[in-house]
Amino acid sequence: MNALKLAEKRHSSREYKHKKLTDEDRRYVNDLLLNIPKINNANVEFSFVEDGWDLAPHMEGLAGYFGHMITAPHYFALLCEEGETCHKWVGYLGEWFILNALKQSIGSCWIEVKDVPAVKQLLQIDSPKTIAALIAFGYPKKEFHSSSLYSPSHPNSLSSLTDLGYPNIEAISNEGPISSRKAITEFVDHLKYGDKASLEELEQLGLHRAFFYMRLAPSYHNRQPWHFVVHGHAIDLIVETSEDIPRVIQGIDAGIAMLYFQVGLNDAGFGGHWHTDQLEVDYELPQNKRVVAKWVYA
Repeated sequence: MNALKLAEKRHSSREYKHKKLTDEDRRYVNDLLLNIPKINNANVEFSFVEDGWDLAPHMEGLAGYFGHMITAPHYFALLCEEGETCHKWVGYLGEWFILNALKQSIGSCWIEVKDVPAVKQLLQIDSPKTIAALIAFGYPKKEFHSSSLYSPSHPNSLSSLTDLGYPNIEAISNEGPISSRKAITEFVDHLKYGDKASLEELEQLGLHRAFFYMRLAPSYHNRQPWHFVVHGHAIDLIVETSEDIPRVIQGIDAGIAMLYFQVGLNDAGFGGHWHTDQLEVDYELPQNKRVVAKWVYA
């Protein structure tokens, strides 16, 4: 499948048909939750919200997408412990759900929660955990057909999404909305921050396809805040911080980046796992940059 088609496919659905999921699609969503990646110490819970149409007006001003509540037939409240590490896994697992829901033509949208106590009370969620975000989902008004855009991965692929039918990614495309994305060489360094990696170097390392996939990752206001430093044994994920954006959103953006990059790496044949603690580096970073995760090869 062409990477351009995938980029067109992954979009936030902000208008939904006034229709609940069919029993078949509810079973599909339930199966997704049963097969969600198991991550030690992630501590993320998905709490299903049935009556979205009735509840959405009451959440106006308490939650929303750039200040406006998205009305949808259903929501998931993503619960986690307070703290950046858990917010990263909210982004990772929430985006995993969104990508897989698309395969069944179910649209989704991330929603920021501004008043957590009020939203918990409204949704009748009795949990000591906080709501890091909501995900709206249902059938979007704008029709799309996922079956023609997704094809099974090749057998024995290491992709964490192989069993759910993710495609191989074409590494070169210069058309359409992807053109608004950063070039690979803008956000990848070699050995230390500031030493730009050339495309030829990344091709020699076998990493160019993974970084092309990374370009497709969504981010808050399309900031594309990520940066990578490639070492011999690991790859550091660095993000640009901002005092104007809530730390929860910055953590979620980091987690989304982790997911997209891991899928790209796995589809390119690289095994490994993410470290989200003990992230010291031996090179200097600008004041507004920090390491949030480290991919360590298996």
